[in-house]
Amino acid sequence: MIFGSDHRDKTEHPGPFASFPPPPAPDYSRQDAWARHPVHDPIKDWPARVPAMPVSPHQQTHQVHTFFIHPTTFRGLDVGWNAAWDDKAIADITDEWPLRHQASLFRSVGRVTAPRYRQAHLRTFFLRGADSRAALELAYTDIRSAFTHFIHQLDDNAGIIIAGHSQGAHHGWRLLQDFFDGTDLQSRLVAAYLPGYPIPGDSLEYIPFADREAHVGAVHCWMTFSESFVPEFHATHMSNTRMVHPILWTPEEGQWNHWDAHQGIITRGFKLRHKGALSGALHRGMLWIKPLRVLGAGMFAMKNWHVADYNLFWDNIRLNLVKQVELFRFAANRADELPRKS
Repeated sequence: MIFGSDHRDKTEHPGPFASFPPPPAPDYSRQDAWARHPVHDPIKDWPARVPAMPVSPHQQTHQVHTFFIHPTTFRGLDVGWNAAWDDKAIADITDEWPLRHQASLFRSVGRVTAPRYRQAHLRTFFLRGADSRAALELAYTDIRSAFTHFIHQLDDNAGIIIAGHSQGAHHGWRLLQDFFDGTDLQSRLVAAYLPGYPIPGDSLEYIPFADREAHVGAVHCWMTFSESFVPEFHATHMSNTRMVHPILWTPEEGQWNHWDAHQGIITRGFKLRHKGALSGALHRGMLWIKPLRVLGAGMFAMKNWHVADYNLFWDNIRLNLVKQVELFRFAANRADELPRKS
């Protein structure tokens, strides 16, 4: 989301989707179609005082690559349903917030690839109907094309993480359905981190939702709200979700993490601070959090913490992710050592 914008754009209907010619599609053989690419534009952001986790030589046989899909950074009044993938103002916002604050986390376990795409306008998540569905479908055609290009560049034994947030989580969920669920590619799925979107719990047949720490091959979802707050869309869109607690890594509801288990918050200034500042528990598919134990926390009296789904738990996610990749590599190496039929 873009800070400081006019919130009327969430409910403005500018006209039918069909009345707006779609922007030209990105060509993923071009370097500029990628927001980040491990070869020609690697992600370099990393918070100070957080240890980096370089890939060691013995892990080269099972490298891990993250395909990251950024959230909505296109909004505004009197504009169409989908952004131009090469809009510089939108790209600058994307680079400063989700790529820096979210995608950078996955540097801890390997290479990160993130496409530009003709993302759907913010209103598509507030105005339900055919126009919104069409806008999301157009955006997904780009993500599907980018992922097909991405997967063809990888070694056959490389592990894959699908990650995103909000609109990016929506598109990541669809990738799981189309490419991974019950296919040969599922064995290479290290994990999916898709917070900020209410993924239906019965929408994947073979891929599990995370129910423990370092659950290899599982989907990790959560949506963060202040304690006792229930969003208006809860009854219609969150009754069938499968969430995990991003500190306790359990789907059990009503369990509040001890404050000491919280490893810190990535601030807007991209610094890891405030360790032990957060306690949360799952409740009816939501992740409720108590008021932050941070000096001046009253200034951040948010009810919906959507924009900070990654920031609030950044280092807890990183530590879980490292364990998860270690388990994935251990299992992959064991499989390589099994005798083969002649």
